[in-house]
Amino acid sequence: MATSIPELANRVLQQIKVLGEGQTASPEDTQVVEQKLRAVHASLRKDERVRWTINALPEAAEEPYVLMAAFLAAPSFGQPQDQTWWIWGEREITALVSTPTTGQPVRTEYF
Repeated sequence: MATSIPELANRVLQQIKVLGEGQTASPEDTQVVEQKLRAVHASLRKDERVRWTINALPEAAEEPYVLMAAFLAAPSFGQPQDQTWWIWGEREITALVSTPTTGQPVRTEYF
């Protein structure tokens, strides 16, 4: 089952050290982070890097979205931004969408 947006929001808040393990965010905090998750998705959709919807993220895209949203959300919660979160997230998304998904083997070239 796909992870819900509120569950991803909790993971973002844990990443930026606003929540501890097992804690749940307030509705207000969840709303702020959901906005950041949507901003990440919009950023990736605007140049057609991804074709999925925010409500149907592939499992492999969840952690990149969490880290990228954490980068955007950190200042809203008085936490420092870590530029590597955004860079790593973009790199992982690029790798994810570049990987063949047709089920056909990838041809190996030998030199």
